[in-house]
Amino acid sequence: MIHTGRLSKLIILIFCSTFILTACKQKSKKDLIIGNWRLLKEKINEPTDSVTSDPSDPFDIPDRGTAYTFINDSLVDTRTEYYKIIRPNGRRREFQFIGTQTKYKITNDTLKIYDLTDSIWGDGRKIAKLTSDSLILVGAGGQRQVFLKHEYNIDSNPEFDQISLSTSGCYGSCPIINIIIDSTGYVLFYGEMYVSKIGFYEGQISKDKFNAIEKEFRKAKILDLKKEYSASWTDDETITTTFLKQGEIKKSIEDYGRTGPDELVWAYPSLRYLFQNIALEKIDSTKIPPYLNLHFFRFEKGDQILSLTQSESFLLWNYLRKGSLVQANFDGKYKMNFTRNYTWAPSYDELDNAYNEQAENKVKNIVTDGRYYTFILHGQQPLTIDIGFDFLTQNKKINFRKKKEYE
Repeated sequence: MIHTGRLSKLIILIFCSTFILTACKQKSKKDLIIGNWRLLKEKINEPTDSVTSDPSDPFDIPDRGTAYTFINDSLVDTRTEYYKIIRPNGRRREFQFIGTQTKYKITNDTLKIYDLTDSIWGDGRKIAKLTSDSLILVGAGGQRQVFLKHEYNIDSNPEFDQISLSTSGCYGSCPIINIIIDSTGYVLFYGEMYVSKIGFYEGQISKDKFNAIEKEFRKAKILDLKKEYSASWTDDETITTTFLKQGEIKKSIEDYGRTGPDELVWAYPSLRYLFQNIALEKIDSTKIPPYLNLHFFRFEKGDQILSLTQSESFLLWNYLRKGSLVQANFDGKYKMNFTRNYTWAPSYDELDNAYNEQAENKVKNIVTDGRYYTFILHGQQPLTIDIGFDFLTQNKKINFRKKKEYE
């Protein structure tokens, strides 16, 4: 017969041992899960009606790859873009970007992720297996997701020192912005439509912040990517991104419908929504000459044409903005045309002359040799701007092509 006191001690010992083992097991899972995980397999023996279609669910299986970066024992980057939709003036819908990093917890072998958009914990997935290099999650409907540990082999060369990104807008309320950042931390922002900041702004970020954004893009191995990616549907936005090193364009990428590689698309939010999270000072409108409020520059010479992307055009626009007014004789061998951004389709109550059409109509013609740009204006003397270097010879990766019949 076991003495009552000894029995109590035995029960306590068993309880403590169980608690310690459980705690160790839990700690072990949190240790093992930290790092980058990429989806390997999906929908194994999965009923066709078991997958939710809610795009805010970080466990959804989207068209592109699924990945998680568990940063520590409570923070995870889901690669899901969380937003709040706001209507600051009662008519224009805007997206307030919250981030891609959120909380997570592991309870009773179930991984749950906090949905920042709806401010709720998701139902989660059962951790069927977790080792140092593999992770299997099982949903309530039996769907299995198999992940492998992933390490990014980030190219060290080149490390870009300037990035220009532009969004075209869409047939709807997609934010239309242009932004340039460089390694000094300088930020130039132009908000056009469906954003809280309309107009031209300047700001500053830390060197570490620039490095973090630039590193996210380099995970995509920028120089190995195609120049253009395009979706098969219509009415979507185009995101163009230009990468520079020591003033030279190393690569420009046009991405219609965000169909580029995962790592490229995952890097967009850190730059396109940067303006929402930093201090910006509006540039005095008197310092923006009206003949510079132009879009989509295009060089022409005979039957040859060079059309700049939106992000390249914004880059050249900034060179012109900072250029010097001069009196100079030069060989104006190129004609430079421009167009407005016609992508967005505003309703009648949104027609607030965001593009300053009167300024656009002042420009009759632009001639250039790549360094000097002479603006021929209606009713005014011509004005010549020196940007200090030949934009065309410095950027050898952008090339002329033969005009097409409709051009």
